[in-house]
Amino acid sequence: MEIEFIQIVVIVIIIIVFGVLITVTNLKKKVKVPVSKEQNSWQRIEILNSKKKEFLKKKEEVSFKYSAKGISDDNYANTIKYINDELKKIDQAINEEVSKLTDLQKSQDTGGDLRFQNIKLKGDLNEIKLERDNLKNRTTELEEFIKNMSKNNNSNLQVNESAKNKYYELILNTYKEIINNNEKKTISQIKEMVDPDNLTIKSIISKYKPIGFDFNKDYFETLRIIYNFFKSEIDFAKNDIKILYWLDPTQILKYKIADEQDAANMLCSVMKGLNDNEAYIYVVLLEDEKTHAIVKTKFKGVHYIFDLTQKTPFDLFKNNDEKKLFENYNYKNKKITKLIYKYNNNTYVNFDEEE
Repeated sequence: MEIEFIQIVVIVIIIIVFGVLITVTNLKKKVKVPVSKEQNSWQRIEILNSKKKEFLKKKEEVSFKYSAKGISDDNYANTIKYINDELKKIDQAINEEVSKLTDLQKSQDTGGDLRFQNIKLKGDLNEIKLERDNLKNRTTELEEFIKNMSKNNNSNLQVNESAKNKYYELILNTYKEIINNNEKKTISQIKEMVDPDNLTIKSIISKYKPIGFDFNKDYFETLRIIYNFFKSEIDFAKNDIKILYWLDPTQILKYKIADEQDAANMLCSVMKGLNDNEAYIYVVLLEDEKTHAIVKTKFKGVHYIFDLTQKTPFDLFKNNDEKKLFENYNYKNKKITKLIYKYNNNTYVNFDEEE
């Protein structure tokens, strides 16, 4: 009996072990096949996403070329149609692979719903990454496109402006003699260019002149304010074409442009309107053999030169010694070599005649 019992126990143990081995083997087969198929599906999806990214990039390139007139309408339409068809095929193939993954995960275990959600999330994440990369590339390409367009536009504008300037210069040179004859002024007429009674000048003075104006106390600060107003409102152009043309204060403030002598006339008119009897316009010769117009005055024993055409502080050029003032002054690093003439509304002095 004991031998039979032992034999029975041994047989039962053998059966159990054999059963366990068979179960383990079947489980391995059951898991191995779906996992291998799942990996293949994911690899397939990655390949399809890479292709989709390439086609999207190609679509952007074609669009940019078309917007830049680099390809014809027919070529653009055919290429876009082909790319869109390929993108549809890729999307269909991705959806098929996702369906396969869903079936595989549901057939593996009771946690199939969670694994299905995981697959869906992974698919959505891949789509988001793809769209993000595509948007990033598109932004970069748009920035480059706009930058290039801006460069081309600026280049074209510069070429056009240069061509227009040459054309205008040709016209002006043709009629230069006629213009100069009409604009030529006598000494009396030059003096009249300094006009403290001009309505525009009087309007400016009344705007900035304090009530109860006292020349000794208020003049310099009032002049500083008006000087800075002129600098902020007016652009200055150097007249290099040797054509005489005079602008009055009204025209200067309307068009916001003046040459150096027109600006000097306007500033000197304001100074005379504020009762500065020392204010004169000086026309001088510089080291480069070019003439330049400045305004000079004397206030409380100090000599000043004012030059609206330079981006310098209001009272940069000053000295107790008039001679040193002219010696130290410079325009674009060019010093004065000669005083030619000075004038205001009352006086005209030719320095050549004095010599």
